[in-house]
Amino acid sequence: MSLDKDARILCKYFISSSIAIYSYSHVDLGTNPSSDTPILSLILISIVINSVMYYCLPSSITPLIKSYIVGTIHACISVLSVCIFFICSTVNWTGPNRLLGGGIKGTNDEMMTYIVCYSTGYFIYDIIIMLGFKSVEHQSTLIHHMVHVFAMISG
Repeated sequence: MSLDKDARILCKYFISSSIAIYSYSHVDLGTNPSSDTPILSLILISIVINSVMYYCLPSSITPLIKSYIVGTIHACISVLSVCIFFICSTVNWTGPNRLLGGGIKGTNDEMMTYIVCYSTGYFIYDIIIMLGFKSVEHQSTLIHHMVHVFAMISG
């Protein structure tokens, strides 16, 4: 496949996606998360859990290595959760509810709300650690985390 052909396929995909978004803008899209989901509490709990993990690690370990350990635990939990989601769910990539509306109530889509809250809390925790320990701070990682937090909070 040539680069031009790939570009045309991508272009057609984005155009059709834009049309789909526009044509479904009047439809009630998804029901998740419900208004009674304690999103801020879940994010705060995630920050606390990640902080406790960090501070329970031996003080002989440098802050950078501690940060790597907590980050690896976050990555494992996130990947495992997504794998479980794909194994236990029927994934409908073309349905507007799954793509635009935050999921369908009564399906495993609801689990993803919790994963997003956990990840948002992790990124906030890691930003705090980076700002508190200069040996952990890397400008690119800080920007990466800030972009993720903004994207997750904005939906």
